[in-house]
Amino acid sequence: MRLSTVAIALCSTLAFSALAAGPEGLKVHSSGPLGVVEVNPFGYAPLTAVIDDAGKNIKNVTVTVQGKDNNGVDINYPVKNSTIATYGGIPVFGLYPAYANKVTVNYQLDGKALSHTYSIWTNDVDFGSSGDTQWAKAPIVKVNKVDEAFKDRLYLVNFSGPTAADAKMAHNNPSAPGSLAWDATPQVFAIDTQGEIRWYLDTDIHDPNNYYKTGYLMGLHQVNDGKLIFGQGQSYYKMDLLGRTVFDKPLPGNFIDFSHEIQQMPNGNYLLRVAKKDYLLPNGKKVNTIRDHIIEVDPNGDVVHVWDLNTILDNHRDITLKALDMGAVCLNVNLDAAGKQMTAEDLENAPYGDIPGVGAGRNWAHVNSIEYDAKDDSIIISSRHQSAVIKIGRDNQVKWILSDPRGWKGELAKKVLTPTDSQGNKLNCYNGSCSGGFDWTWTQHTAYLTPKGTLSVFDNGDGRANRQPMFGNEKYSRAVEYKINEQDLTVSQEWEFGKDLGWQWYSPITSIVEYQDDKDSMMVYSASSMIFGVGGGLGNPKDTEGAGIVKSNLVEMKHGSTTPAVDIDIDSNRIGGVGYRAITIKPAF
Repeated sequence: MRLSTVAIALCSTLAFSALAAGPEGLKVHSSGPLGVVEVNPFGYAPLTAVIDDAGKNIKNVTVTVQGKDNNGVDINYPVKNSTIATYGGIPVFGLYPAYANKVTVNYQLDGKALSHTYSIWTNDVDFGSSGDTQWAKAPIVKVNKVDEAFKDRLYLVNFSGPTAADAKMAHNNPSAPGSLAWDATPQVFAIDTQGEIRWYLDTDIHDPNNYYKTGYLMGLHQVNDGKLIFGQGQSYYKMDLLGRTVFDKPLPGNFIDFSHEIQQMPNGNYLLRVAKKDYLLPNGKKVNTIRDHIIEVDPNGDVVHVWDLNTILDNHRDITLKALDMGAVCLNVNLDAAGKQMTAEDLENAPYGDIPGVGAGRNWAHVNSIEYDAKDDSIIISSRHQSAVIKIGRDNQVKWILSDPRGWKGELAKKVLTPTDSQGNKLNCYNGSCSGGFDWTWTQHTAYLTPKGTLSVFDNGDGRANRQPMFGNEKYSRAVEYKINEQDLTVSQEWEFGKDLGWQWYSPITSIVEYQDDKDSMMVYSASSMIFGVGGGLGNPKDTEGAGIVKSNLVEMKHGSTTPAVDIDIDSNRIGGVGYRAITIKPAF
């Protein structure tokens, strides 16, 4: 429901009227030199507003949402003149919830420089209710460290937590279902470096009763024009920071079950990680595939290209699948199965559906990120269930594979990169372990290029060396940066972070590492640490220092450093609520 808030002018270079009698004696405040203020103007971003321009030709606008108290973080941004016409006024982003925000607007009118400060009240955050699995109104944020150079940072964090109302639908193929059963209410919010929520996405973006609005909301990126792109189940979206929907498109008819990744290409097209509906097997059976197709669509939603990994890779390679801890297989978190593994026979005979198994129609690939490499018109994918990062050309031919070489066959085996040290000397590797401090990535998330000519990956670390350790608390995750020589098919490890943090920082699923060019830094989000709890099971959900609540940790550090400049903990407010990714976000209007 859209609500309008009439703002009270606090101070101004222009005079304004006192209380006046409105219709039927209603007392109405003047809204200052411009028009009224509408909070949440498009229904999806409750901590935003538009200050109506009242028909005036205002120009050269800058906005400052003032920080709370002495330590609060100001949010400042310019507004393009053309943007005023788009909104019919001035966009306000970064309001505090349940607070009378002080918002200063500087602008020019009729050649004069003017300034005015508004007081804009907002309601408290509302992420909906998950009943008896919820213990706080919102995720709990604890700021441990922020260096001065990073104090202006805003981080957009993506959690999801299933509620009793979710997961009501399934595809009409009960013998070979897809991933539609995985459904959760999103929690998408932006925090400043004081841990304050300054933006969130209204949960009405998700509706378990609507086929096109059910699923996991994932893949958030802020693209070059400042807008957000993401997907959710059977649809993908573009939305600006005020919650105005630029587009809301259904997936093309042959494809279903978006999750994990959407990327905008330089030509304006989009790459989507999807599945194939009614995929015909050699025996004539039709299945819905699982997380194993990438499609390119143009701005109209028309399909430009399809990468079917069932025909490009070996969908029966099972060495990683046999090493997985069945307690946490990405979206499928089942603590009763913690420590259990599947055999080759289990994988071959698994029912069709979104469960680990080999062959089309099972979760054999689990692609969780896509990167586009414009220099040779290729894509780079992270395949969790192959513990592999793979580059594939538009001709659907594999260019290289960053992976333990075991289990790769034929032509694919020839594409596996050879580890070297920084001088190019070949390293010795045996049974998944290499000399010289080099390691592959294991059940990884996000493989993204950097402008340094390197590749950053979040190495989750389950099934490390394609086996389970004797003790679960020996596991660890890390962020890692590689240098790949595509001509020689070699790879060297340039940097890593997190290994020394051990079990407490271990995230078996989700997470991200991504280079930030504005500060020459790496942002790392370990999103699902302590999912099994300190003692291997759920503890007291009200004890935020103990087990039971999934914890996540966000750090950012200068490129090449292992000393965080930013260190923030974010705990779920729901049992089973898991962090997915985080990104840096900048007001852009």
